[in-house]
Amino acid sequence: MLRRACRSSRMSACKAYGNASGSSLVDALLALLLFSVGMLALLRLLSSALAESAHAQYRQQASQLASALVARMWTGDRSFTALQSRFGDIQSTDYQSWLAQVHARLPGAASAALQPVVTIDAQRQVTITLRWQAASDRMPHQWQVQAVISD
Repeated sequence: MLRRACRSSRMSACKAYGNASGSSLVDALLALLLFSVGMLALLRLLSSALAESAHAQYRQQASQLASALVARMWTGDRSFTALQSRFGDIQSTDYQSWLAQVHARLPGAASAALQPVVTIDAQRQVTITLRWQAASDRMPHQWQVQAVISD
């Protein structure tokens, strides 16, 4: 059938058409390859966006937990000895209730290496350090808050 069409038309057009007959398959394969590479790039971008969204959520949780502890310190007796006994002692009831919230809301915070640290110095400067590490994280994350609890 191709030969009949070529006999009836000009020979130069027939030769050009005959040479291009296999190029549509190559073009289709090249288009499929480019589409696949583009889709892989979009999937990688989507996965990194989801991971960053989770990191932002954990940073927000850490910020809320630290702010909640500072707010608890502002309620009640704000003397150094009272702050030290309520929040500086890891066995105190106030500290333990806050610690339970930290363990519930930050991944990996219950492990010994990632336990929160609350320090209170004699001038009532409080430093709260929260650490967490999700299962997909290579390195732990840290959030640190400093506040001065005054009269």
